[in-house]
Amino acid sequence: MIERRAELRQHTNIRGMARYGACSNEKPCTVSDLSTRGAGLTFASTFGVPNQFQLLIDGETYPRHCRVVWTDGKRLGVQFE
Repeated sequence: MIERRAELRQHTNIRGMARYGACSNEKPCTVSDLSTRGAGLTFASTFGVPNQFQLLIDGETYPRHCRVVWTDGKRLGVQFE
């Protein structure tokens, strides 16, 4: 696979939470890699996860607005906006 990212990501294993919708639906995930511009996320199931959502990462104060740029089964690649 050809690396197309402008910035290398650091491998992590941090708990995260995708928050979306008018009712603030939440879906747990694992942040498997992270950079200042985006992240790789692993879910038990990506069913229902929209193309844009807020990502809350354990240990961080503020959520990050994300846009899905790729998906592969239970994994999503997101870009921070």
